[in-house]
Amino acid sequence: MSPKAVSRLARILSVLLSIAIYVIPIMIALLVLFGDTLKLALLGNQVLDVQADEFTPAIRIVLGVFAAGYLVPLLVGFAGLRQTFREAAAARWLSEASVTGFRRFAWANLAVVCYEIFGGVFLVTYVKLQQVPNQISIIFQVTFDTYSTLFIALAMLVVAHIFAVGQAAHEENQGFV
Repeated sequence: MSPKAVSRLARILSVLLSIAIYVIPIMIALLVLFGDTLKLALLGNQVLDVQADEFTPAIRIVLGVFAAGYLVPLLVGFAGLRQTFREAAAARWLSEASVTGFRRFAWANLAVVCYEIFGGVFLVTYVKLQQVPNQISIIFQVTFDTYSTLFIALAMLVVAHIFAVGQAAHEENQGFV
């Protein structure tokens, strides 16, 4: 891809992320507040299935808390990635802001993955305890999806650090010119 094409694509992706930063929390809030059925697949093949008669205020509160814990790192990561895309749109490929934004995205992505893996277990356990009282079962599964998602998150973190080293070298080279 030519640098101009990359800049155009980065501009488009920046706009899409800007929209997502506002739309996703609104959609999740509407689902938690007014939803009457929910089927949620989490990492580790944990499936949460809540029907209309099971949507108690307690379930809605727990879903809201889980969603907030999920949304915070997700939105922080999206904001960092949007910053990287904006820098790329302006052809500032290795700027401090670009590298910092991508590092923030990589750390936030790892946080989201870990939250889904471990927080999802507690969410599913709580909801199932509400559905079948006095029967508690904690199911923690590590599947290929879990491994691959965690590997990708860690790989992005390594790439972010590689970009940071490249950006430092770029700054040092600019100092010699």
